Amino acid sequence: MKFWQSTFIALALATAPLAGQVHAEEKTYVFEAGQVIDFLFLTRRPNSDEAYRSYAQDAISEARALDYKGLSGFAITRKPTQGNYYPELLIFGGWPGDFEDRANALDRLKEVVPDLNDRRLDIWSRFDMTNYQISQEIRFDVDYEKVQVLTAYWQKDPSLFKAFKTSFVEEILATGGELKAEFTEGRSPFGYEYNPDYTVIAEWDTQAAFDLFLAKNLQMDHAGVTHVNQMYLTPIKPGS
Repeated sequence: MKFWQSTFIALALATAPLAGQVHAEEKTYVFEAGQVIDFLFLTRRPNSDEAYRSYAQDAISEARALDYKGLSGFAITRKPTQGNYYPELLIFGGWPGDFEDRANALDRLKEVVPDLNDRRLDIWSRFDMTNYQISQEIRFDVDYEKVQVLTAYWQKDPSLFKAFKTSFVEEILATGGELKAEFTEGRSPFGYEYNPDYTVIAEWDTQAAFDLFLAKNLQMDHAGVTHVNQMYLTPIKPGS
């Protein structure tokens, strides 16, 4: 079993996930209102199986007791198209309540597992987290045979960035892409900073269609942008 597979199974499938299958060719992701969603970008260290088993027994089991729910995720198995970041996994997790409730849950988890961060570093060389408070349900389907891409932007100038986002979405649609989900106003806990101003998950029917978008995307005016990460996402099939 690959490193990312064991991580995915424990973190994303340990509790009954809200993500599932529409039919054999698609997968559905559901983020219900009234919770905070963790976006966890993870890169596993080699020779960390023993540390991982101990962490799963202590930290993950305690997180479940605090009503954490694994909500599936994506593998990141292809070289990113923009930026300087190449994690192995994007895992989604849900916590009941708002940002304050999420912060309190982390405090309680640290009380039970005081060396939480140290133990994570025994397992993952990168453990980046963005929290998003969900006020309205977000539901989207992805097709296993199509091309899914996550793009994350950090803004430089608010006015220019607003116009840039509009043009960015227009280019997605103009090249046959489908906007699956947008995320803004995230937060990162202290020590886990990864908080772009705008995160988008989009899907194209073919690689050629995405390549056309990418060419146009790279030619856009980035005066209002300070940084970007853009990476292919691979939906993980049940039983992988």
